[in-house]
This record gives sequence, structure tokens and C-alpha cells, in this order.
Amino acid sequence: MVPGLAGQYLAGADAIGMYHWVKYMEAVYGFLLLTNRFVLLTLILEMPTTVTIFWLNTFISATPRQLFSGPQELLMNGLLLLAYSGYMAACFRPTLNPMWLWDGWNGFNLKGKGGLLQTDPTLVGVSVEEKVSA
Repeated sequence: MVPGLAGQYLAGADAIGMYHWVKYMEAVYGFLLLTNRFVLLTLILEMPTTVTIFWLNTFISATPRQLFSGPQELLMNGLLLLAYSGYMAACFRPTLNPMWLWDGWNGFNLKGKGGLLQTDPTLVGVSVEEKVSA
């Protein structure tokens, strides 16, 4: 059992059933990552749990085992997010035209399992009408 306040937090999460749901969620996210499905979405959804684990293990519990696993969790999720960050490039443009989710696929030339091939970065986040005229 984890000592101190972190142990109380885990006991409280277990008492209300949240601990088991978090573990089920982590198992599903792990499966999605291993099968290379919805990777960016999975990494984004996993980040709140990763930050919680990092905070509890590094600053609240701070036992040797937790000092190893907390930063490692954050490092691995952060590196994977960095590896897939090219797909989020449109988030960093100062202005974007509205684009429906179903029109978003037009910004990418998909081949195989969804890699980016010959994508014009100036067209990501641009409406379909503007792409046709470009």
C-alpha cells in the first residue's frame, strides 16, 4: 500500500470505484496504443491520468519506487505526444477557417494506416473551397 496522503487518495478512489475504472481505462488506452489506433486521441485522453500519477508519485508520496514511476510515466507520454505532434500543427496557427470534422480528412493524403504523405501545410485548416481554388 502507498503510504501517506497518496495512500489515502488511492483508498478514497478505490472506495468510490474510481480506481478500477481508471485501470480499465488505462488498459483500453494501452491496447489502442499497441494496435496503433487513435494514437493521438488516446495520448491526449491519457494525459490527465498521467499528470495525476506524476504529481502523486513525485510530490505527495515520494518513495523510491514512486519517484521512479511518476516521472517515467510523464516522460513516456510526453515523448509519444511529441512524436505525434505534427498532427496538431493546425492548433498553432494564429487564424483558422471553420472546418467540419468530416471535411478534415481532405487536408491529408492518406495512404495505408493513415500516415501523412505530401501534405501541403498551408492547406491544413483551410476550407475545401479555398483548397480547390489554390
